[in-house]
Amino acid sequence: MNHLEILSAGGSVLALALFVPLIVNVVRTGGAGQSFAMWLLWAAMDTILTVSLFQQNGNYLLFVGFVIGGVSMAVALLCQGRNSWGNFETVVALLVLACIVVWKISGPKMATIATTAGVCVAGIPGFVALRKNPDRTLGLIWLGNVLANALAFFGGTAITVEQRLSPGVFTVFSAAMFLAGWPWARRKVPR
Repeated sequence: MNHLEILSAGGSVLALALFVPLIVNVVRTGGAGQSFAMWLLWAAMDTILTVSLFQQNGNYLLFVGFVIGGVSMAVALLCQGRNSWGNFETVVALLVLACIVVWKISGPKMATIATTAGVCVAGIPGFVALRKNPDRTLGLIWLGNVLANALAFFGGTAITVEQRLSPGVFTVFSAAMFLAGWPWARRKVPR
């Protein structure tokens, strides 16, 4: 195993480990504010991303961690009875379908691009909610995601879509979520 594979695998292990406090929180709080359907849909997008990257011999290990973690979150929430479906879940389901259509029509490279964008779009309401109600614990989890994605980014073997696009975009997105979730982010904005 070379140093790039170690970085990529390290990002995957860290991503998976970051789901532990999320699952513990679901069990403690009964999953308040969480949705089984949403996590299942994110896991579906991560699965599309993983398979499309694998088909391209790309940097997919990070997303294996996200798939396992997302499915684990969905199961934990289902066990807590958090199986509602709303308008946002419908929008994300349409994003998942759009990513599958792009994949079938244009191939795995375009599926990687579409799914990376889809995951970020699906995360916007979480960003808004975190910005309104910063949470130090969630902020630290997002900081961990910055590190996991950065490890995978630097574990890429080339500057290509299949090696660095998704971990690079998700590093930036995770940094934005970290900043939104940190308690000092609750400062008053002048009108």
